[in-house]
Amino acid sequence: MVVKKRCTFCGKQFQAHTTKTRFCSHSCNQKDYKLRAKEKRLKENVVSRKETTIPYRDLLEIAKCKAYLEIKDCALLLNVSQSTINRLIRSGELAHFRITSRVLIRQVDLEEYCKNKLVKSNVNTKSIKNSSDETISFNKEDYYYMSEVPKYYNVSAKSVERHIKSKGIEKIKMGRFNYVLKSEIKRIFGAPSKTILND
Repeated sequence: MVVKKRCTFCGKQFQAHTTKTRFCSHSCNQKDYKLRAKEKRLKENVVSRKETTIPYRDLLEIAKCKAYLEIKDCALLLNVSQSTINRLIRSGELAHFRITSRVLIRQVDLEEYCKNKLVKSNVNTKSIKNSSDETISFNKEDYYYMSEVPKYYNVSAKSVERHIKSKGIEKIKMGRFNYVLKSEIKRIFGAPSKTILND
């Protein structure tokens, strides 16, 4: 008995000797078997990865409990990339030590680094009294020198003085410099027309 059939693998028509024959040749049979075996392995790997994936919160808790952290643990705790941690290590900002090829950071050293950064960020913040004798928080990052405003906004110093006076904007005197809030200047002149690079 001869039956016309289409090969399950390559799609070509062939003459089969039984109704159960699915492939036109032994080669197609083998290729189909290998393809199905590969697909099965891939599915098993996907399922395995899903089962072994640890939730983010659990990873965070595990990292917090470690006395000695790996680079990936530090990145997780600080919510930064591993390349950022590597850069801090190379620059010497973050204390570390090596065991063969592994880089480890003590939990206390990471906390000390964060503490130092927090202190540095508040160095420029001072409590001062304004012209109304009120105590205000002064942070240089929030203010322009008066001489900076004309350079940023491409206007004359006289124009800046005139606008500040007409709008009733307060100037803060620190030493020999006068400062004015960036937010107030932006309210008058809009976004700066150029950026000045610090020396």
